[in-house]
Amino acid sequence: MTETHYLERPDNRDLRQIPGDYGLPLIGNALSLAANPLKFCDDRFHRYGPISRFAMGPSHIILALGPDNARELHLDVNKNFSSAKGLGHFESLIGGSLIMKDFEAHRFQRRLMQTAFKKSSMDGYVEHINTICIDTLRPLLGSGEFELAGHARSTLMEIAAQTFTGVTDQGKAGTKLKTAFEDFIDGFGFIFEVNLPGFKYHRSLQAKKYIAGFIRELIAEKRQNEESDILAHFCRELDENGHYFSDYDIVENFVVLLFAAQDTTTASLVNACLELGRHPQWQQRLRDEARALGKDTIGQDDFEALPSFNLLFNEVQRLHSSVPLFPRRSINACELSGVDIPADTVLMNAITYNHVMPGWWTDPYNFDPDRFDRGEHKQHPFLFHPFGGGAHKCIGMHFAQMVFRIFMYHIITRHEIQLRPGYDPKMQYLPMPKPKDNLPIRLVPVD
Repeated sequence: MTETHYLERPDNRDLRQIPGDYGLPLIGNALSLAANPLKFCDDRFHRYGPISRFAMGPSHIILALGPDNARELHLDVNKNFSSAKGLGHFESLIGGSLIMKDFEAHRFQRRLMQTAFKKSSMDGYVEHINTICIDTLRPLLGSGEFELAGHARSTLMEIAAQTFTGVTDQGKAGTKLKTAFEDFIDGFGFIFEVNLPGFKYHRSLQAKKYIAGFIRELIAEKRQNEESDILAHFCRELDENGHYFSDYDIVENFVVLLFAAQDTTTASLVNACLELGRHPQWQQRLRDEARALGKDTIGQDDFEALPSFNLLFNEVQRLHSSVPLFPRRSINACELSGVDIPADTVLMNAITYNHVMPGWWTDPYNFDPDRFDRGEHKQHPFLFHPFGGGAHKCIGMHFAQMVFRIFMYHIITRHEIQLRPGYDPKMQYLPMPKPKDNLPIRLVPVD
């Protein structure tokens, strides 16, 4: 079967031979999955085993749980699982991007981003990230209670505006761009494509048009200058034939990078502060490492001296996976966990469930960053995979970790994170995990 054939074929919806159920009329299992993916997956695993069927709106999907199935879908040795068709629900928003490409087309598009995420390039982003973190956090330090999620997201939007595009001090233009970033990202929670004013999906499409127009106006100039923002690297990158990538390729991959970088890193920061507020001994451990550096700002060369920051990041990703689920679609009939899978079937593996799966982890729901020092995650190569794996492993993973470390460094060095007494928030899990009340905290100065 050729690539053209599988891309043109409709989804297989006949999964009657697979154990499971399709939930409620019209919406399927969408409400129970969104309410708590961990509970949903755990219930399915204990009722049906690693393979079961469910529905999200009109889509009939196979839930393929566990690290073995994650490995099969990520590594895809036989080139039988399509990311493009698995993510078909989002084609209207990110259809021309790297994440929606398979095999050779994916390899070709990935080249566009390589230079932007080399260590030497990322060193050029460090000054901006430090400055933005300091400037946006300064008014909050010691100022009383505030909701962290909104401020973290605003900080990351500012980082995106400057580090991604080089936009600085542009007043209304910069504000409009950041608003468009937010509207574009907010649209990814849709179930049905309702392209009418007032709906998030419509606002997301309109925001993408604005961002695309803004980026296109910058491309020609950035190809000729020596600026070091991420967009400039995209614009100067050459394909295997020595030609610039098309304006369309640059725009489509730039907007998906916004989607991938913003809410995922916001979730990491918010959930890290939630866990640190619950475990003040870890705050002190991080503070001791940070103060031992004796620096006002940090960069990549300092990270080796901050090992607990990495342990924290990993444990937060394990307990609160920023990307809870990842989809694929089978191209040909195959087998997973001893079960026959038809061709053209949408499959989903739950990263968030693999990270707490029974039988693999010690006290899986307990916050214990030192488990990564002990090597618990090394029992299986896909037991812990917050950034995916194989050809589709997140190309911006080191950038995300860099932003996380710098942001947390500036919070923790001279301040204690305090939660309300007895704080036990209700959690939102999709599209990103965080407390529903956006984590009200205080940052209290410490000697």
